[in-house]
Amino acid sequence: MGTTRIEESERQARAWLVHLTSGTATREDGEAFRRWCLSSEQHAEAFARARRMWEDLGPAIAAHTRPERGDHAPQRHRVRMGRRAFVTTAIGASVAAVLLARIDLDRVFRSGGVGRLRTAVGEQRRVDVVPGVTVEMNTATDIALRGTGKAVTGMRLRSGEAVVRIDASRKAGFVVDIGDATVASTPGSAVAVRCIDSESVVTCLDGQALLSLGSTESLVKPAQQVSFDARGIAAAVAVNPDTALAWRNRVLIYDNQPLAQVVADINRYRPGRIVITDRALGDRRVHARFTLDQMADVATLIQDAYGAHATHLPGGWVLLS
Repeated sequence: MGTTRIEESERQARAWLVHLTSGTATREDGEAFRRWCLSSEQHAEAFARARRMWEDLGPAIAAHTRPERGDHAPQRHRVRMGRRAFVTTAIGASVAAVLLARIDLDRVFRSGGVGRLRTAVGEQRRVDVVPGVTVEMNTATDIALRGTGKAVTGMRLRSGEAVVRIDASRKAGFVVDIGDATVASTPGSAVAVRCIDSESVVTCLDGQALLSLGSTESLVKPAQQVSFDARGIAAAVAVNPDTALAWRNRVLIYDNQPLAQVVADINRYRPGRIVITDRALGDRRVHARFTLDQMADVATLIQDAYGAHATHLPGGWVLLS
């Protein structure tokens, strides 16, 4: 029975390797793969063996494709095999790479047309949604504007994060919906809203905001932050807005956070995905400061700082262990 489980882990590890090196893996696939690795030591060990095979194939492929001395065959007659194709062949026909069709969300949003604001991965944007209301959007943010006719009166933050600033001269307030909650801000206020996965956060910079969820309300004052989810609203905590919202200056600051959380946040700013396959590495506490200009090299910076082993795959995917 034990051998059967080991063989199944090996099969799954090889399948994951093929898919991750296909260049078609999605961010959701990355999260599923991370959970698979951390669910069992057997899984992590099986993937480590598959990954070593991938790394060892580099020199093997170079030798396989290098022409022998005296080989003068025309270049067009030579068949060059990429490492992914070589891996697929080596693993066997039982493991096939499945190409996933990826929906062009930007096209869908454009067809939806009016009232939708969205930033791509790594993009930041400032929008004057109506006179007196400015929205600063961070990376991978999706906002639906709402109102009556052509008059915008508020917005729904579907995912991502943004800062909503209302001029003191504006007569009306502005309401932000996040899930089942609403955040009502008055003229002269500036409020940051965040909705990532199942966690939502409201941070007040200026003025004040009223957070309402069901029958519960919480007044958020300057330099305060309130988190909430389906279970309810947490107590307000004091924060340093310059640190909590450092992304507005194209900087990311992490203070005594688990590396797994840091990497999850960093993944929002870069294409591909960094995946930690070792639980102990993911639990390590991190004090770090990165600029958004460093995102292309951030995996290497983490590797050097924490002595991690990194495997670089196509499409910006990096496995750390």
